[in-house]
Amino acid sequence: MNKLFKLSILFFLLNYSLFAQADPEPAVDSIFRSVVLIQNEGFNTENKTQPWMKKNLSTGFGSGLVLPNQTILTNAHVVRDAKRILVKSSFTKKEYLADVKYIGYDCDLALLQVADPDFSEQTNTLSFLEGIPNLGSDVLLLGFPNGNDSLSVEKGSILRFEKNRYTYSGLDYRNVLKINANIQPGNSGGPAVQNGKVVGLVFQISTLEPGIAYLISNDIIRHFLEDIADGKYDGFPNIGFTFQNGNPKSLKQAMKVPSNQMGIFVNRIYPSSTFSKVLKEKDFVIALDNFPLSNDGEISQANKKEFIIDWIENKQMNSKVAVSYYRAGKRFDAEVNLQKNYALDLYRDSTEDYFLQAGFVFQPITRSFFHSEDGELDSSLKYHYSYFIQDLLYRYTTRDIVLSYTFNDPETSKYKKYKYKVVESINGRVPKDLNEFKNIWKNEKKDFIVLRFRGMDLPIVLRPESVYQMNQRVKKRYGASYEEF
Repeated sequence: MNKLFKLSILFFLLNYSLFAQADPEPAVDSIFRSVVLIQNEGFNTENKTQPWMKKNLSTGFGSGLVLPNQTILTNAHVVRDAKRILVKSSFTKKEYLADVKYIGYDCDLALLQVADPDFSEQTNTLSFLEGIPNLGSDVLLLGFPNGNDSLSVEKGSILRFEKNRYTYSGLDYRNVLKINANIQPGNSGGPAVQNGKVVGLVFQISTLEPGIAYLISNDIIRHFLEDIADGKYDGFPNIGFTFQNGNPKSLKQAMKVPSNQMGIFVNRIYPSSTFSKVLKEKDFVIALDNFPLSNDGEISQANKKEFIIDWIENKQMNSKVAVSYYRAGKRFDAEVNLQKNYALDLYRDSTEDYFLQAGFVFQPITRSFFHSEDGELDSSLKYHYSYFIQDLLYRYTTRDIVLSYTFNDPETSKYKKYKYKVVESINGRVPKDLNEFKNIWKNEKKDFIVLRFRGMDLPIVLRPESVYQMNQRVKKRYGASYEEF
């Protein structure tokens, strides 16, 4: 039996036991032993938009829920960029080293692994509640607020089951449980427990309503655990196209769709997404897996209606789905593998990659710029980032490059106004990404480097000898190392 198959069986059994309903309610001591304190040690740059700066050691805290096989479920934001993770139960002073085995930034979940066999002797596991807890019912929130060594128990109540933005990614709208509770930093990753069963995982608080927090619901947790059963995390599939409802009869007539046929019109399809090789703009989608679509994009199955986006995201990546649609008056049937909308990775990325030459720093545009305290971002940069997908700007580059920083130097002082401008071309060529930009510079380093920027009439022109001299001065004055070719 190969390792991957063994792992699949392990997680199948894990999921089956965790979500079983027949378990008797565990003792209070067992419930308390199911939660651990997580200490994350890592290195953060002083400024994400200036990653060449000296890095500082930082320590973060969170909570985690113990699962079988010496694993721990917590939030992705609790352990992101961790260089060293220590976990500890409130019943012992011993700290255990843990490693991140799987991390899902799009659902803010991570699974840790503890190697020390003694860990299982000091901890306990709980099962998950099937379904959704009753609105208005009470829950106990277990965790380690502010990184305190002692376990804390907070009482809360279920207010609503809803979709909400996961603030960690800033992109994903997924199911949450809205609760009334006093949650503090450090509670993240801790479980909400009702009658001895886990009903969700604490992950964010409301910035608008005092005393309101949110739990990652069990259906999202189940999706994460089923995903990693094959030994890797793939994430949630995405519909990958925009659409409008199929109500207008005149539009159906123009598109040669039967007037009584229900479904949705495809507006735009994103590249390398689920239906990008099958559907086209103006197609009329009528069914998925032979389940009919309403004019508003709802799928009907077994007396249940579900919005098409939710129906797809509830499935696993690479699952096969049949699609039926009309095009130019003819009906077609096809099969697709569910995928992400990879174009959205632009907005998830906060890479620290950069290229320093001649006192200039070039970086791919990421959300780090928009989370920084620098108030110099101009409208052009904001537009190219915010509408990169919506306005099809990806047809020209896979990632825009920006002049993010200019070191003080006699040669660069005249180019202060070029800061945060998007690179249009280097020596007449449009770079697809930062690596291509570097290669063009490297291959043409013995000639003039001509940089053009969007919104600027005059280019930056650099002589080879000036580039070398500026690199030496910047390294000597600021300790910032340029990339040598």
